[in-house]
Amino acid sequence: MNKITEKQNDSELVKLLKASSVAYSKAKKWETKFTYSLIFLAIAYPISYVLIKDETIKLILFGCSFFLTILLQVITGKLKGNTSKGAIIKEEFDTALYCLPWKSTLSKPDHAEISKLSLEYEGEAIKNWYSQCLLPSIPHNIGVAILQHSNTSWDNDLRKHFRDWLIWILVIYSVLLFSFFVVMKVEGLTLFSICFSILSFYTHFISLIRGHNSAIEKREAISKHLDIIIRIKKEVSNEELRDIQDEIFSTRQEPAKVPNFFFRMLYKKMNAMDEDYINSINTLYNSKPEV
Repeated sequence: MNKITEKQNDSELVKLLKASSVAYSKAKKWETKFTYSLIFLAIAYPISYVLIKDETIKLILFGCSFFLTILLQVITGKLKGNTSKGAIIKEEFDTALYCLPWKSTLSKPDHAEISKLSLEYEGEAIKNWYSQCLLPSIPHNIGVAILQHSNTSWDNDLRKHFRDWLIWILVIYSVLLFSFFVVMKVEGLTLFSICFSILSFYTHFISLIRGHNSAIEKREAISKHLDIIIRIKKEVSNEELRDIQDEIFSTRQEPAKVPNFFFRMLYKKMNAMDEDYINSINTLYNSKPEV
């Protein structure tokens, strides 16, 4: 077993992972609730305007939409706060595991809050956050680069799947909505009212897609850089690893997140892909040079 991956199961490091997971989950919980609420309203608006034609229901739905839009603006700071907490705690986990220096311009997370958050964790026992199949003979700094690559590519592929899922929801909804308008022969004023009412649904989904696209683009650049280090250069300094870690930390603060249910749905597949990559690197470093 490689010394880096052996160290990851230390109790203090596991505590950091638990605290980070809780902070991220709090941010995800509210984002997911808003998404579900807007999907419900996007379906309810056309039905109420065209089929039910009850002015009271229209007013209630419009009020709900207006309230959600205002509430989202009010608690955006809190959502970003929990995301930042999760990112900074995960940063402490990585720097401690990788033996990298702490970035001097970053404030370390409050350890009283880490203890509080870790005690709120109710998920499965956390063990082997990074794959255990990394060869012990791989140099320390290259081992760090491999785990950084696992981190970026794992999250990147997950985001791509979720972004595509969001795009398909928008496409299918738009096609069904247009078909509904045609079949029901919706008049101009009603059409305008419905489109105005569901604007928050489209705005929210497009913002999520753009956020994931931004994180994907940044993480793909990091992964490509790490792959060159791992496969071609086969050496890297602590300073360069620290710079790469800064980029990873930056992408972790992206407000658009992948819900936990989607993470669980693809967990086995993503882990298999990650282990396949690490095994290919093990083979590369374990092969004897040609004479």
